[in-house]
Amino acid sequence: GARETAELVRRADVVVTATSAREPVVDGRLVRDGAVVLAVGSHEPDVRELDSALMERATVLVESRATALREAGDVVLAVRDGALDPDALVALSDPDASRAVPPAGRPLVVKTCGMGWQDLVVAVAAHRRKAREGGAEGRN
Repeated sequence: GARETAELVRRADVVVTATSAREPVVDGRLVRDGAVVLAVGSHEPDVRELDSALMERATVLVESRATALREAGDVVLAVRDGALDPDALVALSDPDASRAVPPAGRPLVVKTCGMGWQDLVVAVAAHRRKAREGGAEGRN
C-alpha cells in the first residue's frame, strides 16, 4: 500500500518510475538526498510522475533541454510552478555534460523522453546481434 511505498522511497538509493501516471506517484519530500530517481514514463507536457518538491531540490539530467521543456511534464510543470530553473537542466546532448558533477547532498533526477536516435541505436544493435547469430539477412 501507500505506507509501504513511502517507506521504500524514503530508504531507496535508486527510485525508478515507469508509469503512465497523470499525477505524481512519488512524494518528493520522501526522496533522500543523494538518491537517484530515474523517471521514464509520462511523456506529455501536462502530466507528471514527479512532483515539484522533488524537482526543486534535485539536479535534473535530461537528454535534451529543448525536448524536456516541450514534452516532459515533470520538467514543464516544475518550471511553470517556479520550482525549476530551465537553465539549471543538465543535458546529455551538451558536450560538457560528461564533466558535470551533481552537487552532493541533493537527489539526482534523470528524466528521459525517449528520442528517435535512441530507438535507432537499439535497432541497429539488435540487427547486428541477430546477424552475428546467423538469423538476420542483410549487412551488419
